[in-house]
Amino acid sequence: MTSAAPARTPAIGQGLSLYLDAARVAAAAVVLVSHLAYPWASGGGLQWVRDLNLGSDAVVLFFVLSGLVIAHTTSVKDATPGAYALARVSRLYSVAIPALALSFACAALMHAIDPVSHARLAWSDVFEQTLRGLTFTNYVWWDSQRIAANGPYWSVAYEFWYYVLFGMAFYLRGRVRVWAIALTALLLGPKVLLLAPCWLAGVALHRWLQAGAANGLARGRAWRLAIGPWIAYAALLTVEAPQHLTHLTWLLFGRIHPNALFGFSDEFIWNFVLAGLFSAHFLGVAALVRDRAGAPQSAAGAIRWVAGRTFSLYLFHMPLLKLGSALPGYDPANPLHAAVLLAGVVGLCLLLAEGSERRLPQWRAVIARLGAATANAMRGRLFVTEIAQCSDKFAVRGNPDRESA
Repeated sequence: MTSAAPARTPAIGQGLSLYLDAARVAAAAVVLVSHLAYPWASGGGLQWVRDLNLGSDAVVLFFVLSGLVIAHTTSVKDATPGAYALARVSRLYSVAIPALALSFACAALMHAIDPVSHARLAWSDVFEQTLRGLTFTNYVWWDSQRIAANGPYWSVAYEFWYYVLFGMAFYLRGRVRVWAIALTALLLGPKVLLLAPCWLAGVALHRWLQAGAANGLARGRAWRLAIGPWIAYAALLTVEAPQHLTHLTWLLFGRIHPNALFGFSDEFIWNFVLAGLFSAHFLGVAALVRDRAGAPQSAAGAIRWVAGRTFSLYLFHMPLLKLGSALPGYDPANPLHAAVLLAGVVGLCLLLAEGSERRLPQWRAVIARLGAATANAMRGRLFVTEIAQCSDKFAVRGNPDRESA
């Protein structure tokens, strides 16, 4: 009689899951405040947030989180490529489509309020940006196509292609996998690919957690891993490590400014460092919370409630900030105005989330139906083409004159 195999410890338990949700909320808040820190929104009172570039660092945290969570959900839920594709596309489009509509609406309202300061978007621009936004091709190769008043959309365009590449690596096999990944990478160009290691750091972290790396950590070492990366991060900011690494990049690429070459990927060396620090932090936290269910129920509920709306907060806040700051009478130098703007933007984002990511099952159902209809239409076209080809062959065989033509 053989004994049953021991149950496999999940890579992300309840305690770590709740902590990741809290980290997602914190990262979204940092990005929001970093955009509120623009002088046109807060009069320069929060300029130190811009100087430290904390918002960009928070996006790297999002990438590590995404790689970790997608690797986990793929291993436990998405059994087929179709299920994986539907889950990922539904998740993105549930917020991306409303974000595009909101961005163009805010841009139009800003132009109506102040035509001098805010140029009108031509219909051709709206069409192109919508097409590029829906296909997530606005940052392939050397393109840098911003979506109206929505700068943060860039990271979603990156994220989509990380989903695609990961799906190819996970579900395909052999030469097909190699060729699919290679051709996709060739399509994308350097900008998107430069930050892919940050996303893959989350995937690697999932592998370590799945292999039980957190289980073997002594508590003292786990605390050092959980706290040490933040101390290192503060120290690196103090000595201006991001600026030094950007200067190194400038030298490596022939004294061309990295931003001119790589856009939002210009700090890729610093971003690699951050991805390593964040991964080490999460590994330490995973060890500390492995035997814990999480926070008290009330606190856990609040964290998960906000975390379930962070994608909307991330993609909706920038157009709303710009629109609010363009309203007549708004004074960015007045802290009260900035506080009201912040509260109003957060409230609107949370409200709009109820029609976007909080309606994910409905979005998934619609996208599934559209996908099925498209597949059926394509099969129908193939069938008609095959019938036509068969008819042509029959006509050739039965008509000597046509055969000799």
